[in-house]
Amino acid sequence: MTATKKTRRGLPGLALSGPMIWATNLALFFGATSQLLQAADEPMQWQSNLHRDHPLIGQIWSRSENAFISEDTLLEQLSNTELLLLGEKHDNPDHHRLRLTILDHLLKTTQPVLLAMEMLTESQQPALDSLSVMETLPPNEQWREILSWDDGWTWEFYEPSLSLGFMANATLVAGNIGAETMMQVYRAEPEDQQQTTLNDAQMQRLTEEIDVSHCGMLPAAQIPPMVRVQQARDQHMANALTTPGDVAQRILLAGNFHVRHDLGVPNYLPADAVPAVAVAFLEVDPAGAQVSDYLADAAGDFVYDFIWFTPAIRGDDYCADMTQ
Repeated sequence: MTATKKTRRGLPGLALSGPMIWATNLALFFGATSQLLQAADEPMQWQSNLHRDHPLIGQIWSRSENAFISEDTLLEQLSNTELLLLGEKHDNPDHHRLRLTILDHLLKTTQPVLLAMEMLTESQQPALDSLSVMETLPPNEQWREILSWDDGWTWEFYEPSLSLGFMANATLVAGNIGAETMMQVYRAEPEDQQQTTLNDAQMQRLTEEIDVSHCGMLPAAQIPPMVRVQQARDQHMANALTTPGDVAQRILLAGNFHVRHDLGVPNYLPADAVPAVAVAFLEVDPAGAQVSDYLADAAGDFVYDFIWFTPAIRGDDYCADMTQ
């Protein structure tokens, strides 16, 4: 029989013709994600090497309960969330595998779902749409070329999420602005880019964060344009997350900074939107042994609803590398 889009769609590059072939193809499909999912089922099998003896490793903190919770409890609570922001540190493989566990659970238990991704830009939306309407997808290795994937995003980290989205018939939305829009925002005169979403204190903190994240090496004249770009990206992600449509759950995959309540995407959601829930995957820091060290920003505002602590992927001095 031919797979339809009533539940799970046709598998990548494979025609379906009978229950035995269906079972075989399903096994082949999940070959792309099984290693990540299996690793997530064994949380002590960390792929990141640093600070594995830290007391917070593997713990999940709930802000509302002010306590550690189990993975099962986290999944149960997230299943009832309408607007969900799932963060990451882009280069940490443990963040991707743990987040994939959450995404797999949600896409199996909640229908229909909208899935927005920071890693895809507005210019890639037509290609994403063309893939989304195919009854049978081409082989996974062709998606990269069809989408004109930006190799700045490690394909192996994000292809499994796309696969799960396609299989669940999720509405897939590009969450980021493209290079052309980014340059327009960057080059615009400040008075043409007035952004009133954040208050003065938030703008000051965002400016400081942009400066620090670039190791204090940005010329002063470049910082305001960079702040505008950051805000434009967050606004676009909020717009993508609230794309019109009758869905039961809306999920954003983005970096930890974008999902922050104090400075990120939640500030750009429509006033009548339900409160967003932000989940961060944070690397532990030897200087921060207590949960309280990770909960709030410099002004004391809360940042995330849930924090899942992991080892760190690199210990070198990023700013020293930039200086060299």
